[in-house]
Amino acid sequence: MLYFIKKDTIHKYPVAKGCRAAYQQEQLRDTVLRGLEQCPYCMRTWPGVED
Repeated sequence: MLYFIKKDTIHKYPVAKGCRAAYQQEQLRDTVLRGLEQCPYCMRTWPGVED
């Protein structure tokens, strides 16, 4: 899974449904960095929601 950082928030690439962040050529990473805010849509598993 790949991730990108936008405005000090980490998001999954491609972004999850409900996330308003848009990927715009930010550096893609394969690890989650500590100390960053996590997007609740991209980084959480919501009950009843399938990828």
